[in-house]
Amino acid sequence: MQKQREAGMDEGSSGSSGIVANVRADNTVCPQCKAEATLFVSSTDLNRQTTNHTFNYFQCQACRLVFMDPIPEDMQPFYRGGYQKIPSNLSELRAIAATETYRMQPILKYKSGGKLLEIGPWMGIFSCNAKDAGFEVTAIDIDQECVDFLAEVVGVKALQSSNPANTLSQMDETFDVIALWHCLEHLPTPWLVIERAAARLKPGGVLLIAIPNIESSEFSLLKESWQHLDTPRHIYFYPAQSLVNICLANGLTTLELTTKDKLSRSLSRGAWHAWTSSKIPIRYIRGAIGLLLYKLVWQSRNSGSGLTALFSNTSGVPR
Repeated sequence: MQKQREAGMDEGSSGSSGIVANVRADNTVCPQCKAEATLFVSSTDLNRQTTNHTFNYFQCQACRLVFMDPIPEDMQPFYRGGYQKIPSNLSELRAIAATETYRMQPILKYKSGGKLLEIGPWMGIFSCNAKDAGFEVTAIDIDQECVDFLAEVVGVKALQSSNPANTLSQMDETFDVIALWHCLEHLPTPWLVIERAAARLKPGGVLLIAIPNIESSEFSLLKESWQHLDTPRHIYFYPAQSLVNICLANGLTTLELTTKDKLSRSLSRGAWHAWTSSKIPIRYIRGAIGLLLYKLVWQSRNSGSGLTALFSNTSGVPR
């Protein structure tokens, strides 16, 4: 779900030049609320091994946001290898999308149709399912190849933008649903995206945000070895209450928040598989141990590696 295109989106982050040096600091200033932040965890690029540099994450002592500091100005080198290729046709995409129709379920609890905006759709799995469910879909992505595929093959309105916060602020259109599936953690100023997405919701509109769960059982046990830390591609992590707080500050109320849905379970299994794969060379043994660890931890703690939350604009007017 993490996507190269979102990581390249420029939201006005100051960042550092080039590759981050191996410098360990004890505190810094929170970019969201400007309060003091202390060192939270340090990690290297364990998932792709694009660099041997160490990156520091801090946690704000006020708003509790977890963030990487400093942020490299050029993130592209860390995305070497990319993600799954764009399908060659709509039938191929639909075959992939059929395995992820469960992502529509939380939306369909509250909306059966209307205008839906997806930010960071990648090749359009969710956008395709939303369109097939009857929604009028608009998508914003940084990658022109993805935008072309979405417009020409999927048949949705697609906008190319390296700055989704600015694009949102320039829109006159309002939406019944805005969805961000595991892209917020890549964006240099996610609080601006939340603020401006809230402003684009119709009265009663729904904002869906899915992110890695920094309070998960897996992170608490694996720390810097947690797969979904995905250093340095994941820049920001909102703990559950911090996410609720910033949405509340932007006039939204919480409809539901879970760390136990199907996606979260899948991310938890993946985290344990990745960890055992790094420790155990024998395929079948590591697979069995990874599955056992996942089951034992899930039964005892039941807080998965993903967080999915839905918020609503209940103010009666677009903000």
